[in-house]
Amino acid sequence: MVATVIPKLTRQQTPHWLMKLNFAHNQIPIADILRGSVFYPASAVDGRPVKYFGGYSHSFVYADCSITQERLRACLDTFKGYCLYYSRSVAREELCFRFFQPVLPEQNDGNPRKQRIRLGFSPYAIWAVYERQPEFDEDHGPDRFSLLFMGDDGVAAFQSLYYSNQCAPSVITLIRCDAFTGNWTQFFDPEKIFARSVMQNPYGTPDYVLCEYGQEPEPPWPWYSKLQHTVTSPYQRLHLWGRDSSMETTA
Repeated sequence: MVATVIPKLTRQQTPHWLMKLNFAHNQIPIADILRGSVFYPASAVDGRPVKYFGGYSHSFVYADCSITQERLRACLDTFKGYCLYYSRSVAREELCFRFFQPVLPEQNDGNPRKQRIRLGFSPYAIWAVYERQPEFDEDHGPDRFSLLFMGDDGVAAFQSLYYSNQCAPSVITLIRCDAFTGNWTQFFDPEKIFARSVMQNPYGTPDYVLCEYGQEPEPPWPWYSKLQHTVTSPYQRLHLWGRDSSMETTA
């Protein structure tokens, strides 16, 4: 196995479910999509998680209620070295199957209704599958990857997807999601509802958190204090943090 762009992570073979998809059945394989996925709240249309984790994970789940369907569709077929193999809209009923006990907002979390009213909020979801173009080799990325984009609030999307389907992502990505975004709550804050939702998930917690959090390495959440790798360029400094097993799970 070869490494991904992040040397700490080993590239895995493209999973069977992704290579053998039967679109004739028109049923989204939600369990496969969520298992081992990379979850990115307040994502906009930022492709960096695909660049850095492509091959370690083959499934990316984005959530952002400020991105319209029209803007998303205009950006879908823009991953370098990949063609859009398949895409379609997804109904909520296809994503969430089981009843779950949600983590509810507390007074200091903020008010989610204000953001939804301001944005003219109308949830949607689009699933896309990408295939690497023949002129690019495996050093560029995996044969295929999946992208599930939810036009929804990051907290609501996380709980409805992972709690309902009784699983957890492998990676949480936090890249400037609290900087001038107008989000109703703070994703970086370990005491706010997003961190609580992730850490109180009864079906597991991620192995890694990738974040952009200042110039000096500082973990965003206390449960992820093991610095694994830093991605630097003139325009960014991303830190990959690993889970500290000595820390308690409860947020």
